[in-house]
Amino acid sequence: MISEKKSQILQLLDDLTSGRNMLLAELDSLSPQQLTNSQNESWSVVQVVEHIIWSETGTLGYMKKKTSSGWEILPLAGDEENLKSSQLNNRLASDERYKAPSVLPEPEGKKTIDELVREWNLLRDELMAFIKGLDENFYDRLVFKQPIAGPLNLFQTLEFLNHHLRHHIPQIKRIKESLSI
Repeated sequence: MISEKKSQILQLLDDLTSGRNMLLAELDSLSPQQLTNSQNESWSVVQVVEHIIWSETGTLGYMKKKTSSGWEILPLAGDEENLKSSQLNNRLASDERYKAPSVLPEPEGKKTIDELVREWNLLRDELMAFIKGLDENFYDRLVFKQPIAGPLNLFQTLEFLNHHLRHHIPQIKRIKESLSI
């Protein structure tokens, strides 16, 4: 029987997949040239997708490192982490625009969308396998340090990834509008 915590984690993973599908659906009507151009935005669509992939790559790498020594040494999430996680997610759910944290490189936009989607598919498979195989004792432990909010547990990290991904869908829509699609 699956635990309630595991069920919540699996739901967050399903939400992450749904968000990715929504974002990719926005790209269906764009030509290769439109994917790499931008007029009123500082990034092209390809750069936005690249940024999301880098964010997820860094998150997975950090979680792998933090969980490699065992759950016993990691602190539990508390009220401060709950507050900061909530504030971060509210910020990402707003219409405000934010500069990407300096820990992430500036997206180059040199890859094709097909290359990025293949890379994202591999990354997502790796992320899903990692999380599904993670001992439930890690769920409430601080496994990721988000640049703005600080340390987060697994639930908070997956919520952040979901909000972060969905934060960029309106950006892609704005880019499409600026290209007169």
